[in-house]
Amino acid sequence: MNMAQGQSAGKNYKFDKKIFYYLAGFVDGEGSFTTQTRKTPWTKFGFTITPEFKICQHKNGVKVLEILKEALRCGKISVKSGQPELMVLVEKNRRNLKEKIIPFFRKYPLIVKREQFENFCLIVNGLENGEQNSEKGFERLINLVFQKHSGKGKRKYTKEEILVPLRDYTPSTNNS
Repeated sequence: MNMAQGQSAGKNYKFDKKIFYYLAGFVDGEGSFTTQTRKTPWTKFGFTITPEFKICQHKNGVKVLEILKEALRCGKISVKSGQPELMVLVEKNRRNLKEKIIPFFRKYPLIVKREQFENFCLIVNGLENGEQNSEKGFERLINLVFQKHSGKGKRKYTKEEILVPLRDYTPSTNNS
């Protein structure tokens, strides 16, 4: 594939159930359903919760990422930061996660990453329902974020560092 010419292996590809099950199996082995927490002092509880679907492949195998992107009808393929030999397909848009990614993997279920996916669905749905706007809901979502997962990446903040401000917060009753 020649990225500079904009050729896409996924365009006009004949999709059938076999290819969808293949793609689900590929994601089961190589993909991830992760959730990032970022410190954002301007938000109500000081952190944002961002779910994302991600899958990497060596640049020689980018064709399968293009086919997956076409099948899912969303995502962006780019060079993985700091690793020029790797390409990554990422989708962070919550609407696309809810309307495209989740329904695809409901129809073509995962085996190995089933629990990771189910936890991811709870987080996406919780965010869609506005749970992050209440103290109880925010804490529930953070607890889901920190449930056991593949654990390959290290988090910048611990669950306790995120939740301590909630537990320490007491509304001021003095207007002086």
